[in-house]
Amino acid sequence: MTSEQLFRSVIVLVAFAGLAASSMIVARSGDARWYGSSLTRHWEETEKETIWRDRYTNCDYGYYVVLPSGVIAHGSHSPNPNHGFLIPLPDVGRTSEASLDSDQRFLWVTAQYNVTEFQSLRGVANYEFDMARDGKANARIFKRELTRLGGLSAIRFRFEYDSASGRVSEEEIVALRHGIVYVIGFRTGRAYYERDKHIFGQIRLKFGLLSLPQGECSND
Repeated sequence: MTSEQLFRSVIVLVAFAGLAASSMIVARSGDARWYGSSLTRHWEETEKETIWRDRYTNCDYGYYVVLPSGVIAHGSHSPNPNHGFLIPLPDVGRTSEASLDSDQRFLWVTAQYNVTEFQSLRGVANYEFDMARDGKANARIFKRELTRLGGLSAIRFRFEYDSASGRVSEEEIVALRHGIVYVIGFRTGRAYYERDKHIFGQIRLKFGLLSLPQGECSND
């Protein structure tokens, strides 16, 4: 897999050369509109990553995700930039480190500025799909449709490909807002698709948008 594929695939990492160490994107919680007067911190840093319980908030890219009960999201350790998080499957409550190296089944949520030449949702989604399937053996698309994500128009696609461990299913939803690309997706074995898409559906429904910052913002 090329470094470009890794960057796009789970763009939740900064400098994908260090996948295990910077596994998936740090952000810290707290938008006043969402939390009101609550000062509860929903994150804590471990030796190598940041873990989230109950809810994840990213003020830099203007979104949050309410995490289902018992689900722990894994973000990168500071001072890495915050983009999103990774959830290992099927052990969604695991507190030990999660990474693309050690986990074959996982779910991710990420946001980044649109650095492609495309300005339309269709163009960006096509780019994401092309990058996702690039280099994958015997890739076959199963679904491509319009959908919604956090109230935004979005495009959803699902495809399968061969890997050393068997047939893999991957599904993504791509949305675009004010030059920011939002992606949620999951990767799993074909045999586990129906099981793992349940948590994917929960995360999708709990994805929401926040006001974009006009300057420096804090997630504490």
